[in-house]
Amino acid sequence: MSAETATNAPAPPNPELVIRKLDEHTTIFSVPFARMGLVPFGGRSTAIKLQDGSVWLAASHPLDPATLETITAMGPVKHIVMLDAKHGMYTKSYYDAFPAAKLYLPAGGVSTWRKKGFLPSDESKYASYGEGSKQVDPFEATTGGEIKSVDFGKAHINQDIAFLHAPTKTLIQADLLFNLPPTEQYSRSSSRPTVPFISGLLRHSTRAHQRFIHHLATKDKAEMKWAAKKVAEWDFDRIIPCHGDVIETGGKKAWVDTFAWFTNHE
Repeated sequence: MSAETATNAPAPPNPELVIRKLDEHTTIFSVPFARMGLVPFGGRSTAIKLQDGSVWLAASHPLDPATLETITAMGPVKHIVMLDAKHGMYTKSYYDAFPAAKLYLPAGGVSTWRKKGFLPSDESKYASYGEGSKQVDPFEATTGGEIKSVDFGKAHINQDIAFLHAPTKTLIQADLLFNLPPTEQYSRSSSRPTVPFISGLLRHSTRAHQRFIHHLATKDKAEMKWAAKKVAEWDFDRIIPCHGDVIETGGKKAWVDTFAWFTNHE
């Protein structure tokens, strides 16, 4: 690691960080994170090297030197994504590190950045989500369909966006589907990745997770039905969640089962 990398990274080195290369395109960055300081959820960023050599980045953990060095080595960062309105705590540090990238923000992210004076004055430097079923996918044209997205902005309380990396059949998302406990994210931590009873409630495909989405995470059920079905139409096998372990295979079934109250009803 160069001295320059260490200097430019705003966060200190993290001995609990786990960097794992899933395939030739995809690298994940996993760290411990406890919701309200109590419930282990885990945190994760995902970087994907696209076919044009550029990097697509879902930034959701502190930008430490090892992360900065790894992403820089992958290629020039062209796209930085805020996965939902609650996952923007570290987005600014990534944008500062890779200012040539374009930002993709949920409506809540745009509002926050505007209030803080962070929003680029050049509107071509960012794209805003938040229109739900009326949203035109900004990635279909810019990546030739290599990356696709579905906007849950009108459906989910956190204004989530789901992304597909088509060549690797990988779904990347934040608070739409959890897969607790966060075993990998706590694998270098002395803290436990589980809390009795609670951790098992937000495991994919469980009735508790279905109820959580239906009753607590949904703003507009018609929009949720549209968005959940849209994702279910994608061809994917792996799911990379922000919270919990990666679903290495069987991801499509995990999605359909978790969103069954929306995908199985007309």
